[in-house]
Amino acid sequence: MYSKKIHLKKATYFLLISVTAFVFSCKDSKEKINLKKGQELFTSVGCATCHSLSGDKDKLYGPSLNAILGTKTKVIRNNKEYSFFIDRNYIKKSIIDPDYEKPLLFKSNKMPKPSLTNFEVECITDYLISINNKSIE
Repeated sequence: MYSKKIHLKKATYFLLISVTAFVFSCKDSKEKINLKKGQELFTSVGCATCHSLSGDKDKLYGPSLNAILGTKTKVIRNNKEYSFFIDRNYIKKSIIDPDYEKPLLFKSNKMPKPSLTNFEVECITDYLISINNKSIE
């Protein structure tokens, strides 16, 4: 009887580990799919036309987006200058409403307002965050 309890505990433990691993692998797969979707959208909706992901200065109608996360930036909002550190919320807001505030160096440039779903905005944001995380490492 005692050995059956031990085997049951081992089986339960194994099942718990297996389910946990499956859940995390699904999460990783979903994140990879979202990053791939974000990369595709970055190109298909026209972001890559004006923004570089490599710091390439030849294509800069808009700011380069590869090393911006956590950097201090200056923007114009309602004709006033503000400074802050770029984070996920700023990136997302810039995609949703590009006219809300403009990077100081690009204040006279007009970014089109793309027609995107919330999911698409999240995918592009996640993609840009991933690009920035790679440039930090």
